[in-house]
Amino acid sequence: MNIVVCIKQVPDVDDIKWTKENNLDRSLMLSKINPYDNWAIDYAMKIKSQFKDVKITAISMGPAQSKEVLQLALAKGADRAILLSDKAFSGSDTLITAKILSAAILKYVPDFNLILTGNIAQDGDTAQVPVSMAQLLSIPDVTNVVEIFNADKKMAIVAQKLDDEINMYEVLTPCLIAVKKECDVKIQPKIDDYIKAQNTLIELYGAIDLGVEKDKVGIIGSPTIVHKAYRPEINKNTQEIKENFSRTIIDLILKAK
Repeated sequence: MNIVVCIKQVPDVDDIKWTKENNLDRSLMLSKINPYDNWAIDYAMKIKSQFKDVKITAISMGPAQSKEVLQLALAKGADRAILLSDKAFSGSDTLITAKILSAAILKYVPDFNLILTGNIAQDGDTAQVPVSMAQLLSIPDVTNVVEIFNADKKMAIVAQKLDDEINMYEVLTPCLIAVKKECDVKIQPKIDDYIKAQNTLIELYGAIDLGVEKDKVGIIGSPTIVHKAYRPEINKNTQEIKENFSRTIIDLILKAK
């Protein structure tokens, strides 16, 4: 059984820097693994512990420093790591990111049975990449997953949480599962695991390797345009009402109109 885990290095949200194109300037910020993707690795390892002959491939798209999250995946127990890094990829929106990841999976892990991702990424919070990948790969997907009860070469049984409802699904594999809840099995790598990960080759591929045209990826190829990005300002304008409550409320409503 072949499992692909898509992971992403995200910036520390407390130290945001912007480019002139209104994209995050990741080169000037501290980075870490997206927590939801970290949980996806743990779910993959949980499945690996339940079956024989399970191979996990971790894939990340980003700058060279993204090797750090791939090394974490290797330390946790992934068997293979692939970094998709090319200046042409810089500024890719969610659609182009999904196309690049899907192209890499089809080329380098064509016999995959299961793709695991985080439900969202902390730096974008769009939840668009997983479902876009499933559409591009023509496979079923389940998002907002809070538990994976079983996953093998034939079927995955998962629990999905939407608002206050829990939905149970049986999904034929190959399929994509996006998790939104921390796995009950938490993998804590040891020093020896990190040393082994640092000595493991991380495969590096760019636009030419994937056979994608450079003018159809990155900012140039992305149909999404960011007109403005900014930190939200919270202004609280309150007024304490002690007497004649009803009359005051009516006056405020009329004034607002």
